[in-house]
Amino acid sequence: MTTQEKKFPLVDILSASFAAYRINGDYYKETRRFEESPTQFSNKDCLVEQFRNDEHFSPPDWQQMTIKDEDLQNALASVEWINKENTLAIMADTLSDYMKTLIGCLNTQQLTKEMFGIVAVTPKIYFEGKKKKDVKKSLKTNFSESKHISTIGSVFQGEFTLHEIKFVDKFSCHVLNGSCEGNLISFFKSFDQTKDLPKENTTFKIKAKVKRHGENFITKFPETILNYVKIG
Repeated sequence: MTTQEKKFPLVDILSASFAAYRINGDYYKETRRFEESPTQFSNKDCLVEQFRNDEHFSPPDWQQMTIKDEDLQNALASVEWINKENTLAIMADTLSDYMKTLIGCLNTQQLTKEMFGIVAVTPKIYFEGKKKKDVKKSLKTNFSESKHISTIGSVFQGEFTLHEIKFVDKFSCHVLNGSCEGNLISFFKSFDQTKDLPKENTTFKIKAKVKRHGENFITKFPETILNYVKIG
């Protein structure tokens, strides 16, 4: 059997996927190296290196991940949750090609290395899917009266409460969703990778320009999109 044909237990690959997500704090498609901080291996590369047969071929800055019990428990729970959440789409045959492939992987016992990139995204789908339901409920309860702030192009200053922060691989920056005085706000921002990110459910001062008036992607409530955002 060749290296490419070798198969690995699904539960091991999934557990490692959740370990990579826990260590990285998110899902990253590309490995990133920095001058003054440790390399951040992509989630897929974490799996490739974790299950590499010959350690002599591993990058010198790679360190084996420690798989915790919480990673295993999340791995098992994610299979059940993803299958349940997509039951109707499976029956109606409306799944995307990617989700069809992923669900196929999650319902088998063993995977080849070629499937690592597909499965590596599982924690992101699982955690963000569960969180989206909670966020939607919270938004409908607390922000049904949200209004657009100021006029397009004007300067905005205020106390911003951060509800959610996510890395957007496509743009290599983070999107921050939050509110100010009951009105929903969102913006994109790049952060120094050597410093801590703003914490969710904290409030801090921001100064920005109003880019446009839109709607929240979950509830469709009025939301103001900002740019040129300065924190503090």
